[in-house]
Amino acid sequence: MKNPVASSIKLASVFLLFGIVWIVGSDLLSLILTNNDLHLYNILQHSKGILFVVLAAVLIYLVSRKLYSNIEEANKKQEEALKRYKMLGMATNDAVWDFNMVTRECYTNRTLQELFGYAESELRDNHLWWHNNLHPEDKDRVIRLMDSTIRTGGNVWQDEYRFRCKDNTYKTIFDRSFILRNGQGQAYRLIGAMQDVTGQRQLQQKLTEEREKHKNELAQSILQAEEAERKKLGEELHDNINQLLGVVKLYIQHAQVNQEMRQELLMKCSDYIAQTIEEIRHLSRSLLPPALQEQGLVHCLHQLVADIRQAKTIDISITCENFTESILPANRQVMIYRIIQEQLNNVLRHSGASQVLVELKCKDRLVECSVSDNGTGFDTEKNRPGMGLLNIRSRLEVVNGRMEIYSAPGKGCTLLIGFKI
Repeated sequence: MKNPVASSIKLASVFLLFGIVWIVGSDLLSLILTNNDLHLYNILQHSKGILFVVLAAVLIYLVSRKLYSNIEEANKKQEEALKRYKMLGMATNDAVWDFNMVTRECYTNRTLQELFGYAESELRDNHLWWHNNLHPEDKDRVIRLMDSTIRTGGNVWQDEYRFRCKDNTYKTIFDRSFILRNGQGQAYRLIGAMQDVTGQRQLQQKLTEEREKHKNELAQSILQAEEAERKKLGEELHDNINQLLGVVKLYIQHAQVNQEMRQELLMKCSDYIAQTIEEIRHLSRSLLPPALQEQGLVHCLHQLVADIRQAKTIDISITCENFTESILPANRQVMIYRIIQEQLNNVLRHSGASQVLVELKCKDRLVECSVSDNGTGFDTEKNRPGMGLLNIRSRLEVVNGRMEIYSAPGKGCTLLIGFKI
């Protein structure tokens, strides 16, 4: 809006300038025209006064009309700006607020009123209302940061805090405002927008808790896998190697007191010791990392299958026509080997399968591996993953891989894994 005082001063200045110019100019012109004729000069002076009033009225009309036209145009623009401001406040999802630090005038849009449940009449002193409803644990920090930003000449203030609603519940708010300053750098107005981020923070908290829970479960599964490996090692040592060595000890004791059967008993001891060495070799091969760098992943998998066939009658096939193992780092090759080894152990223990197909393939740096059997299968909805599958899943999570199980009673089982290089 145009300043009325400034417009009045402008009008008075124009009138004053016109009056001075008229008086000085008309007096000089009168003296020239009358040629010192006093009677004629008085007549001109009388007519000049009337003409001055008429011209002054016309001038005042023209100038004031121009001034008021400018004022009306400025008022119209201001009304349009206020209308857009209010419409923008109604259209946005942000809670808009405006605080004049000099006049203490406040403005809030309808979104802010609906966000916190307060009526417009309760928000007349927006700044005091805002102070009073900050969460007690956040209040000092938020106000201190705002005052510091204003005092140090900053133009933008933002913070996240909890704010009390009409029903005494709290919402988490992200608040951002612009600080307007005059020519001397003094802050005189704050314009800001508040966003309700309660849902986002709750979701982040939930995700954090889920990650922590998953981390604990992963650690637990690793510990359980280690315990299972120890148990398996203990069982192998006790059930096989310990039994064989026990028989060898018994035969040696008999050979010491039975001269006639000594040679026969020592020969049997030699056979059992050879079996013990073979059992230890198989056990070591299952526990130690395979020599992948020297022999390659596919070769080691074929060797694994050959070892299984010596102990079990089962048809295991390996297909790797669309697979290039050279693109895989050594640690990923070890991971694939261990996963296939784990799943084959699961098949041998639980499925009763007679045929197993292992398929390896890679495309566009995506590596996939599947192990399918024709065993008894199981209901994936009812049966929880065992230690073997949990161990496989924990290995894949290290490389952001995925694992899927397809199975049904009487229809075998397929394990599908995949990861990107």
